[in-house]
Amino acid sequence: MPSSPLYFDALIIGADAAGMMCAARIRQCGRTVALLDHAQKIGEKIRISGGGRCNFTNTQMA
Repeated sequence: MPSSPLYFDALIIGADAAGMMCAARIRQCGRTVALLDHAQKIGEKIRISGGGRCNFTNTQMA
């Protein structure tokens, strides 16, 4: 295996919640992974998608 800093076992395009979870699981298996996203910081889409309130539903509907 090359020791170049540009070598990764996996490349994930899209650093949203699913991409970051996938990257975490890959790292748990001892592999190297790179996250690629258009935002300046990974996870930015999570921060702007409702402030953590996006998983609430209308449980009080009649």
